[in-house]
Amino acid sequence: MPTTTIPYTLPIQNRAQMRNAVIDLFKNEQPGTGTGANASKYVYIVEIYGNYQIQLRRPAYLNKGFDFTVNIQGLYFKKAKRYSNPSHQDVISALTYCKQSYSTNYTSVIIPLINNIYNCTNIALPKTGMTFPDYTGAFHPIEIILLALKWLFIEQDFTCWNNSGRNMLYITLKNNGLV
Repeated sequence: MPTTTIPYTLPIQNRAQMRNAVIDLFKNEQPGTGTGANASKYVYIVEIYGNYQIQLRRPAYLNKGFDFTVNIQGLYFKKAKRYSNPSHQDVISALTYCKQSYSTNYTSVIIPLINNIYNCTNIALPKTGMTFPDYTGAFHPIEIILLALKWLFIEQDFTCWNNSGRNMLYITLKNNGLV
């Protein structure tokens, strides 16, 4: 079964309504008829910023059910191999770089944005001028990490459905001095 790409805009209201909106979206997926080429695969374009896209990809292969990966089209990260789905550590590294490089603006601009994203507040993302390097040394706008962070918070709400969800990632950011 081919990959189906679907543009999607999430209604921003609160954590429970966000989760329900994503569930409703996933409920419309057609089931596959087997594995491999017969499995259904979906890509949801959920954010666009310049030449970048935040994409949700389903299925996610580490978990089952409603889980998904958050991918940044136009940006790669690297450990042993290149990948487009940022880990929590990739987000921490990008934010840490910006905090160190743009300390005053980080405190006055980025921290309130992260808090608003965490609290499910609909924000107009300002162009900050802050950038971070990828593994090749090319620089990318921090805004793309903030948009990915929004969806990583939502992904954590799914992964830790009956627990704290997004709060675990937020505490990690707090423990790293990033909020």
